[in-house]
Amino acid sequence: MKQRNKKVGLFTIALVMLMGTFGCKGGKTTTIVNRTDSESQKIKYSGQIVFTKDGAGIEHISDGGYLEFEQNGREFKAEEDKKGHITYAFNGDSKITTLSNEQQAFVATAIKQIVKTKAKL
Repeated sequence: MKQRNKKVGLFTIALVMLMGTFGCKGGKTTTIVNRTDSESQKIKYSGQIVFTKDGAGIEHISDGGYLEFEQNGREFKAEEDKKGHITYAFNGDSKITTLSNEQQAFVATAIKQIVKTKAKL
């Protein structure tokens, strides 16, 4: 059990360190576009974004910040509202705070892709 907790702790530290470099300040917007013949991906963000410890969700987005993710025609935008809740808009729909299982899976996949892409930079 201690070994597992140690691994979880190391993953958390690594993720926090990565997220420290992921955030940006001063209203700067970053856009990363990846395209191949069969796939396309766009990551756009502003502000500081903190992912959940399990790497499957968004814990916090700084004031005025946002995260946009698009992959092969599916997309979402995440922001934090004034009450501290993360709001999501999928494919241009209205903002929501409670995600379906499918939406949660898409966000988790997006975060994994974002972390992977950011690590390459």
